[in-house]
Amino acid sequence: MSYDSSQFAAKGFRTNVQVIRDHAASDPDRVAMRQKEFGIWHELTWAGVEEIMQALAAGLMEVGMQAGEHVGILSENRREWVLAQFGINSAAGVVVGMYPTSPAAEIDHLVNASDTSILFIEDQEQFDKIVDLEGRVPRLRQLIVFDPKGTAKSDLLNLMSFDDLLELGRARIAREGTGAVEARIEAVAPDDTAIMVFTSGSTGLPKAAEISFHNLWVAGCYAAQFFAEFRPGTNILSYLPLCHIAEQNVTVTNALVGQMVMNFGESLRTIGIDLRDVAPEIFFGVPRIWEKMQADIMVQAETAGPLRRGLTLRALRGARARGARRRDRWSMADRLANAVWDLLIYRHVRAYTGLGRVRFAISAAAPVSGELLAFLRGIGINIREAWGMSETTGAATLQPDWGNCDGRVGFFVEGMEHRIAEDGELLVKGGIVFKGYYKNPEATAEAITDGWLHTGDVAEEAPDGSISIVDRKKDIMINAAGKNLSPSMIENVIKASPYIKECIVIADARKYVSALVQIDMATVRLWAESQKIGYTTFRSLAENPKVKELIESEVERLNAELARVEQVKRVYLLPKELDHDDGEVTATMKVRRAKIFDFYGEEIESLYA
Repeated sequence: MSYDSSQFAAKGFRTNVQVIRDHAASDPDRVAMRQKEFGIWHELTWAGVEEIMQALAAGLMEVGMQAGEHVGILSENRREWVLAQFGINSAAGVVVGMYPTSPAAEIDHLVNASDTSILFIEDQEQFDKIVDLEGRVPRLRQLIVFDPKGTAKSDLLNLMSFDDLLELGRARIAREGTGAVEARIEAVAPDDTAIMVFTSGSTGLPKAAEISFHNLWVAGCYAAQFFAEFRPGTNILSYLPLCHIAEQNVTVTNALVGQMVMNFGESLRTIGIDLRDVAPEIFFGVPRIWEKMQADIMVQAETAGPLRRGLTLRALRGARARGARRRDRWSMADRLANAVWDLLIYRHVRAYTGLGRVRFAISAAAPVSGELLAFLRGIGINIREAWGMSETTGAATLQPDWGNCDGRVGFFVEGMEHRIAEDGELLVKGGIVFKGYYKNPEATAEAITDGWLHTGDVAEEAPDGSISIVDRKKDIMINAAGKNLSPSMIENVIKASPYIKECIVIADARKYVSALVQIDMATVRLWAESQKIGYTTFRSLAENPKVKELIESEVERLNAELARVEQVKRVYLLPKELDHDDGEVTATMKVRRAKIFDFYGEEIESLYA
């Protein structure tokens, strides 16, 4: 009998490790993971996952890991990341995910703030960061490297390879059996911490949010509601950082609940090829992924031959117009036009992006522009906005098919309570609300009061009960006339331009709205070449007067969608791309406004001179 995810909740509480054990018992030969190496996809079954999980747990116990110990993972997405996660939890340890893009100074904080004592690292690049921290991470006593190339001669922090740890664990199991590992698995309590997820740190140092095994199980119960229609073996492509709660939801929780296949491509740089290889039915993207996809489609359309270019651009204009309307309110003419253009253009566009088979697309983690959503829905991608945060163990709301509701992020999942405070802040309560911030009782008390999580988001509830997020409470700006403005709403309208990659609004205590704008190099470069404009670097392109005219015309065009008081009056083009290493954005590419306002203070003042 085929596995039925709708029964997930009915079976009662189980840890993620126990779910894997159940899958290995019922469907041992079903594929659980694939990883692409040198163009070839290698498969691992559920039985294989369980064997490696147990061996890793035994190996970690052999090197002295105690129950409840904190074990970090510093790596890009690969199957070893998830296998290490399962092995750590099997040994009753706490997984601490860390962003692989973090510079050494940030890793210093992440390791020390989480009391990490054992750390899995990906390769020599991450190893070199730890070398830089020697003496500054006193609790760290053991390094385990996935790819040991270039590190083999070092014994820093008892460095050993992932494969050697596996063999150590297998040898222990051969001697003693799996009893010790099973005892650790069975001793785990629902409220024990399973994973720590660091907050983005957009306004300060990242905090470690503690997610319990019960939180993960409840999140799995909710996922079972969403994905009951998908059969076991459904493909998921894992490409966003696994230390982020959204990717944990999509890759790990959904795969365990629905017996889906986790696919790990070669790198972020090959995502286009990997998407076409995997052709997933479920796909999650942050707004920047969708923006890049739209820009790429427009580039391809603009550079096509004359006949194809005219036809494609006409089809895409129609898609944007129809997509702006709810599908459940389409006229017969809308449906007929969509069917014709889908046959001629849209299905080929979806196939080109790798989303030809997608039935369930999700956008979350940051606001996305309505124009971009209209474009994607118009070309036949069933994109649905969701809302959640690390503190809610991921998604807490989701739109119905094609976004057919009045609110922008849809409805709360069954079992969640919510209310909107007098100041507009969204408060939520339920089984997915996290335990608290590790070793930070003040921040925890500020976040959770009487079981209610204060999300920090200002929200509105539509008549149909669906929710819209206005902005982060701390980001709301009050202009010189006392009018409250939502910078993220304005920014998302402006970022609908294919030529604009990032927009940072300035309005607080100002007489009008201005913005710092980062151009999209790919699309602006193409436009510049078509205009025979010479350039050498990002800076030379951004500082070209013709490019400034282009961006100002785009801002003027998009201002029509904003109220007069919200319209951007003046812009400054950033001479460089925003950089995590420079502290301008977080590891999740969230803008650190205070840092940027400080760095570009003179340029901002010039906009009001």
